[in-house]
Amino acid sequence: MKKEYAKMDAASLHLTNKKVVLKIINHNREISRSALAKVSGLTPPSITRIVDELINVDRLVESIGFGNSSGGRPPMIVKFKNDNNYIIGIDLGATYIRGCMVDLNANFISEIQVPTELEKGFGSIVDKVVKLIHKLQRRKEDGAIIWGVGIGVAGLVNSVTGIIESSPDFGWTNIDLRRELDKYLDLPFFYDNSTRLMALGELKMGIKENQKNFAVVNMGYGIASGLVVEGNLLKGFSGFAGEFGHISVDTDSTVQCKCGMYGCLEALASGHRIASLGKKALKEGNSELLKELCMGNEDLITAEMVARAAKKGDPAAVKIYDDVTEYLCKGIGTIANLLNPETVYIGGGISLNGDLLFDLIEQKRDKYLLVGNTRVKILPSTYGDQATSIGAVSLVLDKILSLELSGNNKDILKHINYQ
Repeated sequence: MKKEYAKMDAASLHLTNKKVVLKIINHNREISRSALAKVSGLTPPSITRIVDELINVDRLVESIGFGNSSGGRPPMIVKFKNDNNYIIGIDLGATYIRGCMVDLNANFISEIQVPTELEKGFGSIVDKVVKLIHKLQRRKEDGAIIWGVGIGVAGLVNSVTGIIESSPDFGWTNIDLRRELDKYLDLPFFYDNSTRLMALGELKMGIKENQKNFAVVNMGYGIASGLVVEGNLLKGFSGFAGEFGHISVDTDSTVQCKCGMYGCLEALASGHRIASLGKKALKEGNSELLKELCMGNEDLITAEMVARAAKKGDPAAVKIYDDVTEYLCKGIGTIANLLNPETVYIGGGISLNGDLLFDLIEQKRDKYLLVGNTRVKILPSTYGDQATSIGAVSLVLDKILSLELSGNNKDILKHINYQ
């Protein structure tokens, strides 16, 4: 028995060391074996053994020859093998389903977007997701590997069971998406709340390195947040942390949220609310420009159309965005005063309307911030409308860097689904 335990300990230690070495290589992109030994603290023979496995078994590292010598033997350089190693990321949104295939450095290989068409129901949405993934699979180069699929879903995704317990945007309750997708996919797949994945994407692939405290606010059809504290993505007890859209920003409001409460941030500042206020302005005859843009058909009014009218100076549209931003800044103040983040990133469709939103935020933000928190930066999300897709990619990349999907165990894992 003692020998068995010794073997298990040695195997666990070797795996841990491999993860460390792989993450160092990924972080540096290119590094010599001798530098790997110095940075990791492992012996040169251990580095040789581990790197050879990462090259020949796991297929995540490649040797690119010798570097310049500083007097001794020239160093052997290795790099993270992103070429022909792909990940598929899916943003399952209420308006569109966006899919991308990227390499392991998040360089885009292919993208597809299709309308969600919520009215056609759950079965139709699953069918669209599957067809989109299969279409992306067919676009890969010969000999390339697709390591897995990451999916961002709007809703409360239980981090233990994988059940989508509630998604007001989709009208879903207790949906087992894993079971449905498993019928059609031959790749490992993982899914999580879309806004939490936006935060994961900023943490793993964002422009600014070593940022450990920040929030991501997703302003689209609804509103949610992803929170990173001391470098850790917050999930909460069941995976429901970050429901920012359901904090109350007006206790006297008569506007009811889809969650059943009144005065929620989502009810008062989401894309859905902006469009509703635009329709109201049209009905009341307060906006000739909106009437012109929608050709008198209120069903055509969207939040983006209201933004266009506001940027052209339409008084009714400007007031809508002014009111919405006031509520948003109240919400941002709550996050900033509670968590003291370095940055609050804002993503989602409403954030893509140029300077309109961010100029208004700059005017109003400090009213709701403690003096010590006025240094918080409020910026657009790094990846814009691709933020959720890149976050979904990051979910799979995390599995790869943890060697959960590599080399000799990938064929076994392709029939197993993870959340």
